[in-house]
Amino acid sequence: MRMRLLWSELLCFLLLTSGASAQSLEQQALCAKQAKIALQEYEDDNRKLSPNLNQHSEYQSHYNTKLDKCLINIQTMIFGDNNITTSVLLMDAFEQRVYASYVWASPQVNSCDLIPSSQDQRTCSSKEDFDAFVAKYMEE
Repeated sequence: MRMRLLWSELLCFLLLTSGASAQSLEQQALCAKQAKIALQEYEDDNRKLSPNLNQHSEYQSHYNTKLDKCLINIQTMIFGDNNITTSVLLMDAFEQRVYASYVWASPQVNSCDLIPSSQDQRTCSSKEDFDAFVAKYMEE
């Protein structure tokens, strides 16, 4: 009798965790699809602001289970007359809410903002600070 109870509990656990895993895979797939859309919108907006500049973007999507959010980390290089601007942006792929932005332009313009909530916005002092902040969101 005791053994049957243990097997029943184990079966219930496996069914519950496999459902959560399937849900997570579904959320990850939906997130990946939305990230492509968000990237396209981001690039289109950049082209409207600077139609004569060349740009190249790469991105990584991540479904953050703790926040229940689809995040996209976009890295863009914009090539202009005698300068290159590099930007990195972490945002919600659905809501377009920005969590962090980093901009470096030659010869020496830097901007780094970390925005964990609408009430808490702060600047960071280096790309390393930015990367550490973003890593927390992209790993959960």
